[in-house]
Amino acid sequence: MVPSQTAAILPHSDAAHSLREALWQASSVQDLRACIQAHHRGLDPNALNSLAIFGAGPEGQRLAQICQARGIKIAAVVDDNPYKTRLAIAGVRVEPTSCLAALDRATPIVVATHRALGPVQKARALRFTTVAPFGALQVLAPDIFKPHMFYEGWLEDLFENRERYRTLASLVADARSREVLNAAIEFRLTSDPARLVPVLEEGPYYRGLYHPSGLFELGPEETYVDAGAYDGDSVRRFIDRVGGRYTRVLAFEPDPNTYTRLKQCFAHEPRVKTLNAGLHRHKAALRFRNDATRGAIFTDDGDCSIDVVSLDEVLGGAPVSYIKMNIEGAEIDALEGARKTIARWSPKLAVSVYHRASDLWRIPQIVSQLNPRYDLYLRQHDGGVIETVLYAIPRASDSP
Repeated sequence: MVPSQTAAILPHSDAAHSLREALWQASSVQDLRACIQAHHRGLDPNALNSLAIFGAGPEGQRLAQICQARGIKIAAVVDDNPYKTRLAIAGVRVEPTSCLAALDRATPIVVATHRALGPVQKARALRFTTVAPFGALQVLAPDIFKPHMFYEGWLEDLFENRERYRTLASLVADARSREVLNAAIEFRLTSDPARLVPVLEEGPYYRGLYHPSGLFELGPEETYVDAGAYDGDSVRRFIDRVGGRYTRVLAFEPDPNTYTRLKQCFAHEPRVKTLNAGLHRHKAALRFRNDATRGAIFTDDGDCSIDVVSLDEVLGGAPVSYIKMNIEGAEIDALEGARKTIARWSPKLAVSVYHRASDLWRIPQIVSQLNPRYDLYLRQHDGGVIETVLYAIPRASDSP
């Protein structure tokens, strides 16, 4: 394939042109790793002897443990969450982010949160010469810094499925979606969340998530399915958007600890049915990592067993108008388990497409196969690896 054939995928700025050339002329994944290394010249995983960690959550703690095991000096761990500043991680006390100002500007700053853009911008504003997300290390040296599920196979997928990404560019329905795709590809090739800034949805983060302006409206008789309801945050946003006027809500949450909070939140709302189960292809019991966080996932080495069901089984042919899925990598299985519902009722869909590298192209492909009456849109709701969402909107003339 010659580079001129890729114009529909990547934009025409000089920097993007260079990335386009790197992607389409790469002869191996290692060539793509070289793009990231060139973008973060001070972040050689094999030569790191010190760094500062921005973020004291699970990923920051994991990075600190790796550094401790490999003898990499931790110059600081910073986080503005007051609960975390009481902690010590790998023997280093967590300090407020204002403490970064005291560090040598040559100290590499590694942002260990999936919402990386804000911290990256803050550290760069202080003129640190090297600022990068933890994901950059995971992609550059997966043998040293074991990748989180979000980053596993990032570049391998991009390299092996270049043609599928080109197809995706023609599958989505508007220019904004192609811009989001372009930015997502640039983000993978640089591990720089600043590449996402031009496509971030405007307005408060939680306001637009799963309901971006201009794509669709919610009516007073919606039947809403929330797959991955967590503690009910997205259910509450839905109810707020429709002004409390809706038919019913089915809220699925597989994690037992989180489900307890979910059930309590809607104990006095008869229109909200909560289910302590995950959505999948069919009814079964699967191993589940029960850690009461948004990262809780189905996994063979999970510490408990949890029930899963298919949406088709639960609904039994009943109508549904809007389905949201954010289920930590099980979206494809859940879509297969909703095959009849999607084909019959053409509900609006909002599906996360970032949990696994290939989700970005596989999920749109699957949705278009399940129901060809959809227009497909991509939107980016956060400055990092998370909150890339596929919206499938039934064409008005094809609605049931």
